[in-house]
Amino acid sequence: MRTFQPREIFLLRLLTFCVFAGRAWQHIFWDIPIRAFAWDERLLKTSVESLADMTWKEYVTSPAVDAWLQIIAQSFGGLCVVCAVAAWFVTPTRKWLGTLLKIGGGYLILLFLMYWKSRFQSVGMFVEHTAQWITPFLLVYVIFQQKNTARFRFWVKIAIALTFIGHGLYAFGYYPVPGNFVEMMVEVFHLSDSQALWWLKVAGVVDFIAAAALFIPALMRPAIWYCIVWGTLTAFARIVSNFSFELPFDTLHQWLHETIFRLPHGGIPLLLLWLIKKE
Repeated sequence: MRTFQPREIFLLRLLTFCVFAGRAWQHIFWDIPIRAFAWDERLLKTSVESLADMTWKEYVTSPAVDAWLQIIAQSFGGLCVVCAVAAWFVTPTRKWLGTLLKIGGGYLILLFLMYWKSRFQSVGMFVEHTAQWITPFLLVYVIFQQKNTARFRFWVKIAIALTFIGHGLYAFGYYPVPGNFVEMMVEVFHLSDSQALWWLKVAGVVDFIAAAALFIPALMRPAIWYCIVWGTLTAFARIVSNFSFELPFDTLHQWLHETIFRLPHGGIPLLLLWLIKKE
């Protein structure tokens, strides 16, 4: 059993920073699906009408309520900023920073549950983000446990597999293929819409194969390399496919954070490659 190498620790610090920094930018300047919970009539109507002294219609159309929801979202953005900084300074002697990162990781799980609820409770939407929400927990383990065990590597494989299965479910068409998937394929690879859909279906199948191959020793390394390359490409596709040379700063403001918080999709497979290097 060996301890973690400095480059592995640095990579996890960087990826954790990227997740929280990208999400902080989203929370502060853009939006999150907080209204998927806040405007759930079946869940909250009784409580709102009994505690807030207003009808449900008044609640969901109130500018004041909407303003408070935005303040709450930006407050969570502040938490993400603090966690992004904590990723660089957490050490075995600073346990409170480890606790802070766990709280931040717990919030990421809540965030992706919001996405899950806003996308018709599709399981693929939640599992596709596994590489993001698990990253701070991996960093905390690496800092405080410092043991590169087979069990740790197994859970890293699970996180990667779930991420690519979730992505594959959308690319293959099990769920409706997101329009931005097609648009990115068209813009980056100069395909027609029908060609883009066909290649996305192929990519979905390969995603499923790679997820399974991670647990087959003879196929593990090729699968990891696929996840590194495809995970990184899909992250950078957000900025490449939407970049405008006429409005470069507006483009970066709108899309760069979407690339940054997706970097663990390729970065966690890279971590796994380093972890198994001596096997």
